[in-house]
Amino acid sequence: MAQTTPEPHNEHLIAAVTDALVSGNSDFDRVIARYQVSRGDAELIRVIRNLHSEFAGVRPSRQFAHRLHHELMMQGQPGLFNRLRYLPPRVQMAAGVAVLAGFLLLSRRRLSALRDVLELTDDGGDAQEARPTQA
Repeated sequence: MAQTTPEPHNEHLIAAVTDALVSGNSDFDRVIARYQVSRGDAELIRVIRNLHSEFAGVRPSRQFAHRLHHELMMQGQPGLFNRLRYLPPRVQMAAGVAVLAGFLLLSRRRLSALRDVLELTDDGGDAQEARPTQA
């Protein structure tokens, strides 16, 4: 889709409306008359003026600013725990269960190998022979 560039007339109108808002000048009728704005556009400019006067700027809390700064600065250094922290709770729980299951499987395997070594040692076999060979 091709982008259309605004006409110079519209650019000047937008600049004049913006300047009037920033400077606190409430005389938009002069801007409307100067640029020969249509009735629909004049209503839109009045809506913009009303919105500007009704919405007041809000200063963010220190806690929000600190948290935002910390999040933005940590973007370059994502670690495993930071990645997991922002996952949905279900995914966090599933990851925890997977880690726990893996730990249990590894420990069970190690304990069964240790039990086999102890059984061979109790039967009079040599513990050195019972060790599994490494591939």
